[in-house]
Amino acid sequence: MNEPRFVEVALPLPVDHPFTYSLPESFRGRIAVGMRAVVPVLNRIETGYIVGLSDTTEVPHVRPLRDLPDTSPVLSSEMIRLCTWIADYYCCSLGEALQCAAPSGLKIRTAMRYTLLPEHLGPGRYSERQRKIVAALYQRGGLMERQIAERIGETNIGSTLQSLVSRGLLRADPVSRRTGASMRTESYVRLIEANIPPAEKLAEMQRKAPKQAAVYLDLLHGEPERAMTSLYAKHKTTASIITALAKGGFVERFERDLFRTPAYEADARSKEKHVLNADQAAAHAAITEAMKRGAFETFLLRGVTGSGKTEVYLQAIEYALGMGRSAILLVPEISLTPQTVGRFMARFHQDVAVLHSGLSQGERYDEWRRAQRGDVRIVVGARSAVFAPLADLGIFIVDEEHDTSYKQSDVPRYHARDVAVMRAKMEHAVAVLGSATPSIESYHNTERGKFVRLELPRRATQSSLPTVRLVDMRVEIRETGGEVILSRALEEAVRERVASGEQVVLLLNRRGYAPFVLCPKCGWVAECADCNVSLTYHATGAFLGCHYCNARVDVPALCGQCGFHPLLFLGMGTQKAEDFLMRAFRDARIARMDADTTAGKGGHAKILGRFAAGEIDILIGTQMIAKGHDYPGVTLVGVLNADTSLSLPDFRAAENAFQLLTQVAGRAGRGDRPGEVILQSYRPNHYAIQAAMHHDYAAFYCREIAERQNTGYPPIRRMINFAIESEDPLVAERSAMLLHRIVREASAHQELRGSEILGPSPAVVHRVKKQYRWNLAVLSRSAKRLNTLARAAQVAFAEAAPSGNARLKIDPDPYGVF
Repeated sequence: MNEPRFVEVALPLPVDHPFTYSLPESFRGRIAVGMRAVVPVLNRIETGYIVGLSDTTEVPHVRPLRDLPDTSPVLSSEMIRLCTWIADYYCCSLGEALQCAAPSGLKIRTAMRYTLLPEHLGPGRYSERQRKIVAALYQRGGLMERQIAERIGETNIGSTLQSLVSRGLLRADPVSRRTGASMRTESYVRLIEANIPPAEKLAEMQRKAPKQAAVYLDLLHGEPERAMTSLYAKHKTTASIITALAKGGFVERFERDLFRTPAYEADARSKEKHVLNADQAAAHAAITEAMKRGAFETFLLRGVTGSGKTEVYLQAIEYALGMGRSAILLVPEISLTPQTVGRFMARFHQDVAVLHSGLSQGERYDEWRRAQRGDVRIVVGARSAVFAPLADLGIFIVDEEHDTSYKQSDVPRYHARDVAVMRAKMEHAVAVLGSATPSIESYHNTERGKFVRLELPRRATQSSLPTVRLVDMRVEIRETGGEVILSRALEEAVRERVASGEQVVLLLNRRGYAPFVLCPKCGWVAECADCNVSLTYHATGAFLGCHYCNARVDVPALCGQCGFHPLLFLGMGTQKAEDFLMRAFRDARIARMDADTTAGKGGHAKILGRFAAGEIDILIGTQMIAKGHDYPGVTLVGVLNADTSLSLPDFRAAENAFQLLTQVAGRAGRGDRPGEVILQSYRPNHYAIQAAMHHDYAAFYCREIAERQNTGYPPIRRMINFAIESEDPLVAERSAMLLHRIVREASAHQELRGSEILGPSPAVVHRVKKQYRWNLAVLSRSAKRLNTLARAAQVAFAEAAPSGNARLKIDPDPYGVF
């Protein structure tokens, strides 16, 4: 190809095709696929990603590219290929997928600067607001919209500015600015060895410029490269001394990248390699054999809690590093990251980067840069770490692969587990999916021969799985009366463990104090003004909060409907349970771990650090305490309401309940003392509860897959969900009916037959953040057929949507459709 004159740019907009721009002469010779490009789009500018270069184009009217922020590609060709698959499978644009793969620190925002064109002013009618804008620009010259609004004391002036632009009175110029994290550098000084003066010259320097001589001799006889700040501190000098030495040709100054690296403590228990038992060794051998062949393979490592999956991961990654390749480990929760990273730091020292949302933007950006530069070969992180820019990937591990937090709720609505498998396939790497309670989809794939199943059926240590007791809360309430937080059996067990100096974990998967505020006279319930859900009472801070839109209101003194007093605070959340524990166990050290107590940076690590140090006797929390944590001091786990997720209108409800109960039960008895689990349940005979009680995944899977076969739900068939949202309930309903007609007509075509349509119907939580929501789902045995149908429906809906602001969201392989 000749020297490129045109570029194809994928923009983070819901547009299926890239845009073509001409390449100004000044940018030629330094452009490459994968770099960012600042380009004009209508009357604004956007930042996209270059996905193609050419020397010709058939596009008739091409605008020039505005800027190239990078000197080298930020996304590799392999990452662009992966994002192309994501865009196709998850029904989004390539630009939206690429934007998700790039770190937030690289994002650029654009705005318009308005300049008055006084030569075009003339007679005509002007509104009062227009006259104010013209006067402000006449006095000050070019201003941004925000600056103009501040000067004239008004808001929402965008339409007025556009009207003045269209009349030719103002010129609008796009301005871009970087809003994310920037690279930090540190000034260094280096000795120029070719210019070392003779001894008499040094003696003269010592007489005439003793401070210069002290710094120079320090560099000459010590480290020849030194951070300037360290020299300033050591010699109590300033930059002028370094400048003088540089002018004399004795030293040179340069900049070195300064990385903001999050601090993690190495876990001493993981420093030394453990001897693998027979089951671990067999799993390790299968994984490393695939790596040795350079073949893509997906393994499902099903191991009971405490079976030593992490040690298999560590030794498999060590094997990959020995081959000169790199590794990525995904964990589902930020709360798991400190302990996991501590283990990896102990084994691999500084060869590890960390990527998750709990870091500052600068820390995430620098960790991403370390991975891209090849400074590290291991990345540990949450969902977005699936895009870590490591080269020559050898192994991709997804720990707790069943966890629903791997599913992204925003565009692109990808599942990190499935993206990890696809990336491993594209890069000829090995994918390892680990879990004590695999997703039904992954286990089904092993039965179909798509994945290879590896089993760790027993704990790696001498400890055995904890015994599980089931408390029927229907009987408990009949015999004790009133609200029961801890059953008699659980309260007695907690008291015994605390008295013995052992630790207790209590799970209640509902935060706040009371989920309902009710008037006992008329039945009024305090509800969110923007969502059709009840407000939760939070005793800490004394407010009512919505757990969907995060709105907060004061606690009402009277009924909002009839004025009755007092109101009832019903139900139980973690705050109420904590309050009860404080009163029932006055000598125990109690802590709560939920979204409210871990909101600040490092919130998870602080609580878990105290727990690991033995400073907490009883830890009460939501599901974040259930997954992956390894604390030998925990001998008792109590589940205050084992049925919470069973009542959700979701075909995965039983699966989620079983996984959560089994995972939290696995936190007990990992040390040298036996563990016990007590489940409080109002539905003790449910098959998910019974299977969790016996640690019996096989029994649960057999029952659950039979249910899915009867209904045709995933993994028997693939599912895609279409969600309609609008602030107008009538528009939302009309749009849902229109969508149903479009999907029905499209699915009647020969190539798309064999699909089943469910709905449309209002979402269970019908209104969230002022948006009325409807769902329509389609099931088919062919993922390709579903995606083709979704694309066709998306185009047809955009062309025929009724008047009003209705949005269509498409979600392949949906989770939690309420």
